[in-house]
Amino acid sequence: MSEVIQLADIIEVEAFKSIQEKLAKIVMFPVITIDAEGNPMGAWSNFSPFCKLVRSSSEGERRCISCDYEAGKLAMKHRKPQIYRCHLGLQDCVAPIIAEGYFLGAVLGGQVLTDEADRAKIDAERISVEFGLPLQKVREAIGQIPLVSRQYLEDSVNFDTFVANYIAEISMKKMVQEQFLKESRENLLLERKAKTMELKQLQAQINPHFLFNTLNTIARMALIENAPETEELIYNLCDLLHYNLKNVEEFPKIRAEIESIKKYLYIQTLRYSDRIQYEIKVDPEIMDYRIPSMVLQPLVENAFIHGLEQKRDGGTVRISGCRTPDNRIVITVADNGRGFNPDILRAFANWDEDKGTHTGIGLFNTHERLRGYFGKSYGLSIRSEPDVSTLVHITLPCLREHLPIRMEDEHL
Repeated sequence: MSEVIQLADIIEVEAFKSIQEKLAKIVMFPVITIDAEGNPMGAWSNFSPFCKLVRSSSEGERRCISCDYEAGKLAMKHRKPQIYRCHLGLQDCVAPIIAEGYFLGAVLGGQVLTDEADRAKIDAERISVEFGLPLQKVREAIGQIPLVSRQYLEDSVNFDTFVANYIAEISMKKMVQEQFLKESRENLLLERKAKTMELKQLQAQINPHFLFNTLNTIARMALIENAPETEELIYNLCDLLHYNLKNVEEFPKIRAEIESIKKYLYIQTLRYSDRIQYEIKVDPEIMDYRIPSMVLQPLVENAFIHGLEQKRDGGTVRISGCRTPDNRIVITVADNGRGFNPDILRAFANWDEDKGTHTGIGLFNTHERLRGYFGKSYGLSIRSEPDVSTLVHITLPCLREHLPIRMEDEHL
């Protein structure tokens, strides 16, 4: 909270300076208010000639501010007003400003002596040299330091505490107002987001329903018009869209993903006529193991779009999969298309060093997603020779559960 709201955010400095000045003159106590870092808020009021003189030098002011800061920390440590000696041996008082348990600053005063013997202990010559002040003025100012009773210090503490509590009360009101405004803004944003989500959910319900009905109507028309290939194409598209839109399972079986990929490949081969072919040879043994959703399809799409689409004479996409002797599953998506850009291959080879610089590329996202689920021993590996072949290997654990447990390995 002290980082969110500062004393300067609460106090109108000029107005508070005027109030502090008037109060100091009425009670005849010197007073200064500092923030949590020891910086004075406004000016110091009713200070003794000695303290005014010391603070008139840059070094003296620096040391006094540092001393005020340490006094504020002392008061915060004990969470109550304190009487202490300043860096030059004077008796001072400090009261912490605490609002909602947070230290926002302190109110200080005093600048007196309670024993005449302490006056002689103040080294005028050292002060003159260290602070660059005329020796005679320093001696005169030391002679003007008030000599008071212990009761005076206690009264000074009470006054400082009164001012500190006044500021703390203002602070708490300010914090409550800020929190209320923040919560109001957050609630408004949440309401807007909720309405947007409701609209999106409604659209997600309406649009697919309309789309599937329309596609089914077109398929029946194709049947009536004796166009079985068109009918088959539309039904495959319906099934593919239905799987992608309705499948909310994070880790479907490999079997379900392969069936979806078959429909995608069927549509693409019809689109490209006899230019592009496909083969799927996946060991039935691994079909009931689990795979993160939407891992295969981006790789197959990449083979078409970046590998075969621009190749004049077309080519073949091959998908294979098996269980390895070390009890892992490896699924390979291969094509004989254009191949990967050398820069992509270099970036992939240096993935651990360049991680995070290629988040816009689906291949890198898929690789990092798999490693995030299962550890660094899993993910993608690529071999590519331009215009000859490209192989993307997906390495997975043998997972039969619906949800994975993060599988750490020795390389993590």
